[in-house]
Amino acid sequence: MPKHIINLLVLLGGFLLLALVAKIYLTDPSYYKYGTYRADAVSELAAATPLYRGSAYWLECHPERQADWPTGAHRTVQCEVCHGTAPQCPEDGIQPKPVDIIRLCTTCHLAMPARPARQPQIVLGDHPYPGEETPPCNTCHDPHAPQEWVPGATDADLEPQGVVTADSVERVPGAVSKCAKCHGKQGQGLKRNPALAGLEAAVFIERMNLYISGALESKAMAKFARALSTEEIAELAVYYENLPANLPE
Repeated sequence: MPKHIINLLVLLGGFLLLALVAKIYLTDPSYYKYGTYRADAVSELAAATPLYRGSAYWLECHPERQADWPTGAHRTVQCEVCHGTAPQCPEDGIQPKPVDIIRLCTTCHLAMPARPARQPQIVLGDHPYPGEETPPCNTCHDPHAPQEWVPGATDADLEPQGVVTADSVERVPGAVSKCAKCHGKQGQGLKRNPALAGLEAAVFIERMNLYISGALESKAMAKFARALSTEEIAELAVYYENLPANLPE
């Protein structure tokens, strides 16, 4: 047999021997005791301190959430899905908040063909207004109790109906449907967003002008206000002034 063939066989044999030694040395003794996994991992996991506690545990520390989260559209979303896990509730009672709100929310709500039609979905860049930057979702939506969503709903479906008093304006301004997204169908306000119903027309106009000038800082409101004409702002002011105030959220 040629010498180079013998050298090749010796080299291959050395590799096989080295691989066998490595397998014996690196393979855990409990591997394949019950199957193709490390058997000791079962007892180790059982002895570990659980980090995922479920929403029932966190509601004990945050009673303020018992009034909105269990009845909202996110009632099936557990606290740790958004806030992450922790061994116990922080001393200050404040759970860590996600840094990238848009990325977190679009995990479930980014428009995809495979998602069911009843799942609320958005297209980044088109929400809330086409061609504009998408603001953090909690700017308009309360993450603990977002509004229920009706598949196929349009802006027209958000217009208030049946709540305008007899002395109110005859025509509902077209911009009301956009206001309703953040301030409620009847101008009653939604969580962090103030109520508009019953607000004096002069006060409404003054605030809109402050947003336009930049004296009041709000990126979303500044864009919205600057897109309206003077006549549209006046129509909205009169409309909301004539809506009954103190409606439930």
